[in-house]
Amino acid sequence: MKNKIIALFIALGAVSSANAQFGGLGGMLGGGKSSGGGDVGVMADEFNRDASAINEVVSYSLLQIVAALGDKTQIANVKAVADNLNKTTDPKEKGSIQGTTVKDTAAVAETLLKSADAKAKVEKMAPEMQQKVAKSIFAVGVASLRIPAMMDKGKKIIEGVGSNPMNISKALPVKDGMAVFAAALPKMPSILTTGLQLMRDVKVDPGNPAADSKLEADKNLMVPE
Repeated sequence: MKNKIIALFIALGAVSSANAQFGGLGGMLGGGKSSGGGDVGVMADEFNRDASAINEVVSYSLLQIVAALGDKTQIANVKAVADNLNKTTDPKEKGSIQGTTVKDTAAVAETLLKSADAKAKVEKMAPEMQQKVAKSIFAVGVASLRIPAMMDKGKKIIEGVGSNPMNISKALPVKDGMAVFAAALPKMPSILTTGLQLMRDVKVDPGNPAADSKLEADKNLMVPE
């Protein structure tokens, strides 16, 4: 088990550039409580559950934006990813696909929303497709408002892992979840602001996202005919 603890330290160091903002690792040498006093195991379970839910919603939302605005190659690529997500039943495999999708697709979606022909494409969309895009932008906005609190919780978990071997397996997914959030979060405010303005320019109002707005994944990807 000592080797597993050392491996956790090494794994955390491997993504130090992603979570440098989360503080040092000195707190990991403490007990099984986080720096905020909560039980690390319980907090890790909550983090992993919530991170999985956020990643599921964001991954499908980003895929829908690219499917609606992308070229034929991009549409084919995101359709393949969505199909893979829908047929995958293993939670770890599904989580890995979602994490990769969030990290890799955020920049693509942002670029497409900012493209010169984005408005013309949205204007030509069927109303159902416009609503799909609007809801996807809204969902990304809600997620972007929730992630900072998730990052803070993740920091407390990492600091409070301690030497309790029961928490090692739970801390590694937390580290991975924080890395996904750290990679995607810089793009999300731009996706939200650009997307909201784009949809309102074509008289479609996505609404105003808030951190407590309902998040629900739309797994039915719609592509242009």
